Amino acid sequence: MRRLYLFALFLVIYEFTAYSANDMIMPGMIEVVRQFNVPISYVALSLSLYMLGECATQLWLGPLAEKYGKRKAILYGNFSFLVFTLLIASSFSIEQFMLGRWLQGSGMAFIAMGYALIHEKFDDKSAVKIIAIMGNVSIMAPLIGPLVGGIIVSYSNWHYVFVLSLILGTISLIGLYRYAPTSKISPEKMNFKQVILHYKEIAYSPNFILGVCATFFAAMPLLIWIGIAPNLILHNLKLSYSKFIIYQIIALSGLLVSSLTVQFLAGRWQLHQLIRRGCYVSLSGILISLIGSQSINIISIGLFIYSLGLGLSNGSIIRIIMSNKNLSQSMAASLMTFIQTLAFAIGIEFSDYFCDKFNYSGFSFTFSCMLFAIIAVIITRRFAKANETRDWQ
Repeated sequence: MRRLYLFALFLVIYEFTAYSANDMIMPGMIEVVRQFNVPISYVALSLSLYMLGECATQLWLGPLAEKYGKRKAILYGNFSFLVFTLLIASSFSIEQFMLGRWLQGSGMAFIAMGYALIHEKFDDKSAVKIIAIMGNVSIMAPLIGPLVGGIIVSYSNWHYVFVLSLILGTISLIGLYRYAPTSKISPEKMNFKQVILHYKEIAYSPNFILGVCATFFAAMPLLIWIGIAPNLILHNLKLSYSKFIIYQIIALSGLLVSSLTVQFLAGRWQLHQLIRRGCYVSLSGILISLIGSQSINIISIGLFIYSLGLGLSNGSIIRIIMSNKNLSQSMAASLMTFIQTLAFAIGIEFSDYFCDKFNYSGFSFTFSCMLFAIIAVIITRRFAKANETRDWQ
């Protein structure tokens, strides 16, 4: 059991590294677009390409992990992440930078295999607690990443952001090589038709599509914030990097509070209660941001409440999605991440297009978030109602 928890620790380090590689550069993206003399829309495009790189890898990764093992998949993903990070660090054009971002994003896809191993090796309570920590630590990257990235960009060159990612990625690779457990390997040859049929079976399984949609719409305001906050705070409001960091800390520290809260509530509240109450908290936070959209202070406070609710509900939804033992954990994780990531990339581009029309104003940002938050509540309530009889296992 000790080795499993050490595996989870180094998986968190890798996950944090993969996410923070994106978030650390966001404060520096203004400098990147200036250096390469390209439009400011490349800031959000950089995030979209990073996510599409993950998306492009997912569907074939699940079957390969079933064939060769999740351990090998995770180690290969970590190694490839290091190679592509080096490509970005040596960029001499915006084309190389964006290509590197797309390829680097593929390294995130392999994290899904780590989640599949966690669900495979732990029971409900342990899995929800670990996933809450893992999920929120990785999402905490938008809080810590800009802080570190802002310091690096303020005192040095944006290239050194990726040097730090190389160091962290190397540490995670060493730990995962030592502690990642093995999993069952399918002796059967890969058959494209059977892969498609199994993905179809997963998609039509109870809870899957409804749960994936719930997690997408619920998390979309967070992704909008990550992608558009540099334009809102640094470009529109003309505030400093230090102010950018402060507002990131306020907005996203709700995730830290929720990860600690879930440790106490797991097993005390039913899964459907965590999900339903979390989505209500999130909606109230977005509503506060919308009402106070003329003030970045109120927007960030509202986002704190939103991120608190997101952290309460997200882990329980994912646990229910992944708890169908009759389906491949690897392929279920791959399909879920593929759908989420593709939808996130489209949602970010849609929101960026809308906000650009209003010069990235506070109202355009919060209005975009509210559209997704309302849909999230509708879908999440349906998901919670459908799983009211689901007990802790």
